[in-house]
Amino acid sequence: MTDDVTGEPLIQRSDDNIETLRKRLASYHQQTAPVVDYYKAKGTWKPIDAAQAPPVVWESLVGVFKSAKRS
Repeated sequence: MTDDVTGEPLIQRSDDNIETLRKRLASYHQQTAPVVDYYKAKGTWKPIDAAQAPPVVWESLVGVFKSAKRS
């Protein structure tokens, strides 16, 4: 398999598999959930859907900062 842009061969890590991905995602959620809960309890949590187009994400971020500045 090669890189679409450069044509260089791609290197696959030995832990590049579905089980490792599942473990990493589980770990991520375990570690971030308490942080999210903390800020939600403080009333400062502002979710942003980063899966949108970059300009939409940017406008969401700007909106959060503007509303925080007014507070």
